[in-house]
Amino acid sequence: MIITKFAGRKKTESRWKTLTFLNGMYDYKRINDYIQQHTGKVDPTKKDSAYIFTIHFEFSTYRILIVMHDDYELDFSQGNFAELLGFDKKVLSIDSIGTKIPNITRGVDWVYIHCDLISRRTNNIPTDVLYSFSTADLLVSYPFRKEPRRLKWQPVNKNNINAIRVWVTDGRNNILNLNETDVAISLIIEKDKDFLFI
Repeated sequence: MIITKFAGRKKTESRWKTLTFLNGMYDYKRINDYIQQHTGKVDPTKKDSAYIFTIHFEFSTYRILIVMHDDYELDFSQGNFAELLGFDKKVLSIDSIGTKIPNITRGVDWVYIHCDLISRRTNNIPTDVLYSFSTADLLVSYPFRKEPRRLKWQPVNKNNINAIRVWVTDGRNNILNLNETDVAISLIIEKDKDFLFI
């Protein structure tokens, strides 16, 4: 996931300080940790000083709560950071709860693996989806391995196979940006009498 920028400043200052997130995968805790690491505490000389900004995910409302010190404000009016955390594009000057459900996954709640060797119909809709799975049980930024619990054979739509195209999308059929991570996919193709199945 790519998160752009957000800006914060002390209310008595005229210039905004911009914090840029590096390309990567972030959950709510990592977003909060990154912000606190780069913006710091109100008084760094005191051990028990509060952080300038703190982000909480409220499980009861599925909204983000941002707690900020009274002397500071956040500018969510630029870029897409507000949308990712479920806020409107505006400047926040007090503790605030997001108005929308956050979308830090950018809609990647399901992963679909497509293959051009199949063309079947599901619920009267043509599809080339070979396999799909939820991202809910995946750990952010960790490699994973997924295997179907049971094989589902699909008829191959070609008599001669000289190439196979496989691609990965999200639930909106957008090609997934996998941050140049290597992906390995194993396919089993079996001949049954006069038919090939995958």
